[in-house]
Amino acid sequence: MLYIILGIVMIFWAWMQAAMGKLQKYKKDARAQWVRVDALLQTRSGYILELLELVDEKGLEAGNLLEDIFDLGGGYCSSDDREIISVCAENVTPLVDRLLELAHGSPALSETEAFLELENNLMELEEEIEIQSERYNSSIDLYNEHREKPSLRLQRKVLDPIPLRGIHIRPYDSNWSNNKEELL
Repeated sequence: MLYIILGIVMIFWAWMQAAMGKLQKYKKDARAQWVRVDALLQTRSGYILELLELVDEKGLEAGNLLEDIFDLGGGYCSSDDREIISVCAENVTPLVDRLLELAHGSPALSETEAFLELENNLMELEEEIEIQSERYNSSIDLYNEHREKPSLRLQRKVLDPIPLRGIHIRPYDSNWSNNKEELL
């Protein structure tokens, strides 16, 4: 009888370990995806800061918009917390869209080679960020779904794996780029 009880306990323990191992796999996958997104956000920030310098150099009147973007570090906050970096990147996106709209209204700026190159680099980078963000969010969704499975109920009580949040940067708004192409 003792062997039967011990066998049941061992099977139950192995089942719980397998479930927890899968949870850790999803978390590791999400972490690997985040490394890609993080590198892209740092590059994006560099492009945005270059854009700020160019806009300031050309004397574009943008009110507090330039200061707001600069205060957000061009959309990248140096932190170990993914949530803080995500929020910073999400908050800068509409500000950069407004800045680009203003820049297209200025012939002195919108016709310069440096501006067109920066704009093109940003558009390509935004597309790559969107792809990598979707992959990261899929990994996060798998982790969060698995975290809620009944097989992990006991582990959740003991280890308390926190739910993770994805990044939600909306796709690059290229309406003004399309309008510019129509004008040419």
